[in-house]
Amino acid sequence: MIIEVLEKASAMLKNNIDLELVEIIESSGFGTPRKEGAFMFVDATGKSFGTVGGGNYEYQCTLYAKKLLLEKKSGEKKYELNQEATENIGMVCGGNSTTKFTYLTNDEKSHNIIEELKKKSKSKNIVYIFGGGHVSTELKKILKYVGFEYVVWDDRTDFANNERFPDAKEVICASYENVLEKIKITKNDFVVVMTRGHAFDYMVEKQVLKSDAFYIGVIGSNNKNKTIKEKLLLDGFTEEELKRVCAPIGFQIAGETPEEIAISITSEIIMYRSILEKREKVMRENQLVKLYREKLNMNE
Repeated sequence: MIIEVLEKASAMLKNNIDLELVEIIESSGFGTPRKEGAFMFVDATGKSFGTVGGGNYEYQCTLYAKKLLLEKKSGEKKYELNQEATENIGMVCGGNSTTKFTYLTNDEKSHNIIEELKKKSKSKNIVYIFGGGHVSTELKKILKYVGFEYVVWDDRTDFANNERFPDAKEVICASYENVLEKIKITKNDFVVVMTRGHAFDYMVEKQVLKSDAFYIGVIGSNNKNKTIKEKLLLDGFTEEELKRVCAPIGFQIAGETPEEIAISITSEIIMYRSILEKREKVMRENQLVKLYREKLNMNE
């Protein structure tokens, strides 16, 4: 995870191990492996941690970083990822990547750079998980791994506690009533509804539909979600409003185990985060999610 990479860099500097910070500061074209903000660190032996995209591009960055590090210098370099480039690095992905190299040592300036990266890397997105069952305990691992903060809400003490979810931003043990009075779900946030029964799922879904959540996913079969949808229509919600709901939740990969279901949910959330962040690759195919869901008739 990004924070772990930064903690490792900080510890190495404190142990007087100099590093070269490699950052993508500008990129263009759909073929570049990573976008602005991606970074890695290289030590004097040429070992790296973190990533700017892998492949020969990352290898060339590592070589240049090692050279600058041994010279105790910083620098900047533009890489063209196509065969026609003046300096052909053997990649035909397409696009350009401007890369910044910063020499870091055990001083205040270098430590401040690490701290700034930590601030920038803090997740702007929170996943609110309603229901602390088996899938939630697997989901938490993957969400943290891909950079999401999460909050868990369950009305049972055995399922909503810090021992079960030690790295949660918050664990809430309370009735599923008046959810929006206790938490503020923003337009950058994601909601996962998988309580212990359809009655509670309906209760939560009815409330979070009134929030600004960017993503709302509800676990369950097509029949179960059809029943809940009919109740919500009777409550006054429109068909258009209910299109916000991804139900059944997750990419449909025929997963059965809690681990498989957690992976399918996280995959869908990552796709929606890509749209939220207007990542070029997904914006180029901005109908992908819509087509995917229509193909599987998930909103029927």
